[in-house]
Amino acid sequence: MGRPKRIQYAGACYLVILQGNNRQDLFLSNQDRRQFLTLLRQCKERHGLEVFAYSLLGNSVNLLIQTSQANLSAVMQGFNTQYTKYFNAAHNAVGHVFQGRYRAYIVDRDTHLAEMTRYVHLACVRDALKDKPWRYQWSSCAAYVEAEHKEPLVDSDLVLRKFGNGRLKQSVRYLQYIKDRMKTAGDQTLPVMGGVAIGGEAFLNKISVHREASAAPRPVPIEAARKIIAEVAGRHGLTEEKILGRVQWREVSAVRREAIHRVWKETRMGVSELARLFQRTPSAISQLIRSLETGSPSMN
Repeated sequence: MGRPKRIQYAGACYLVILQGNNRQDLFLSNQDRRQFLTLLRQCKERHGLEVFAYSLLGNSVNLLIQTSQANLSAVMQGFNTQYTKYFNAAHNAVGHVFQGRYRAYIVDRDTHLAEMTRYVHLACVRDALKDKPWRYQWSSCAAYVEAEHKEPLVDSDLVLRKFGNGRLKQSVRYLQYIKDRMKTAGDQTLPVMGGVAIGGEAFLNKISVHREASAAPRPVPIEAARKIIAEVAGRHGLTEEKILGRVQWREVSAVRREAIHRVWKETRMGVSELARLFQRTPSAISQLIRSLETGSPSMN
């Protein structure tokens, strides 16, 4: 059975959970954490995200974000690739940094947004990193509980408005909101419905139309792929037949890798479709894409 499609639509709010490959640490230094947040700021600006909360832990990260377009998959793929390239270059490493497919639960912003910010901010307590989450340096909690604190990365206003008028009152009440759950933070579970949503049955029914749209078969963009292959082949003085064939000459292999990567990036064609088009195995295509995205050695 294939993996379920992400539910994506403009204005969707998600709790995203990233984990380190083989449960290894995602951060080996504070510089890694600073770079992660720098990339998150850039991602926010580039894609028009709203970042409601974040928490950087040892081998995991919690993000509470809202997309302005139906593009969570593209946003996270680009972000994960950027951080992987940074991490591998900084630590002389190769291969995966993140563990498989990230988890993403779509959140009912009207009923569960404040609770999910609290869940994210209490992550450091659950992981025994800090017993006072408002003093944990690598989360957005301070942006909520400090009356004069304005962190441009964090969009706290929507949540804090629920705690009264005026920043000082909002901060005091939100701090108490955090403290009210601290003793039972370790027992807190996510109220996930249908395996995909954080909210009630009414919310699950509401987003069902988006789930059906996400599950609809996607047309194979073969014409766009052919145009890219023709452009790459012409620029390098090769025929399309050589790029799509079994020739293993170094020059042809290098051009073929470029064509495969561009088709994958620009048309979002799946691995199986790419394998059929370029007469390769799906595993070979996956290895090639992974090597180009992470900077590790690739196949011919």
